[in-house]
Amino acid sequence: MNILVTAGGTKEYIDGVRYIGNCSSGRTGAELVDYLSQLGHQVTWIGARNAIQPMRECKRVPYETFDDLSAAMQQALANEHYDAVFQAAAVSDFKVDAVILDGQQLAAGRDVKLPTADTMQLQLKKQPKLVSQIKHWSKNPNTLVVAFKLTNSLDPAVRQKAIDKLLGQAVIDLVAHNDLNEFNDCEHGFCLHQKSSEHTSCVDIRALADVVLQQLEAVA
Repeated sequence: MNILVTAGGTKEYIDGVRYIGNCSSGRTGAELVDYLSQLGHQVTWIGARNAIQPMRECKRVPYETFDDLSAAMQQALANEHYDAVFQAAAVSDFKVDAVILDGQQLAAGRDVKLPTADTMQLQLKKQPKLVSQIKHWSKNPNTLVVAFKLTNSLDPAVRQKAIDKLLGQAVIDLVAHNDLNEFNDCEHGFCLHQKSSEHTSCVDIRALADVVLQQLEAVA
């Protein structure tokens, strides 16, 4: 099968040296690519430049910003027939629209060098959800889309609301969920949710991949 995996976190630049980012290491995506490649599948990795790299051979496309990732995904999905897409990248919900230094509004971006100031305010602009565009961009309209959702709450209702928000979109087939309160460097499990309200506990990313591959094989 031909599978696309996104990994790592986006950077949204304030100026040439400052950015808004997240703590994603890309480890999950790298391990997923290595496992799928080991099983003999053809895999494309679209990963952040500073993310953990897959060890096994695969097609690699690097990105830094939301716009980089969006462009890379659109090109890959339009040019190749993917059976599944694992959207594991941690994508920023906002981009820096402008910077206010000491009351003066200035442009933001990688090409900008901001002067020294006593106060700084950032104006942020909402970005679209890339995972919601995958089937629209895809050469294969039936590609299986697995969205990853990381929450940070001990409240089951809060977690379920976040999962249901993704599953409520017709363009998302499965949601791989975990919570910051329940994993560490040694344990990194997932719960794979389906639209039927069924869910499967997976001890790690390999177990999750096995469940997804079984579904793909069942409809092949």
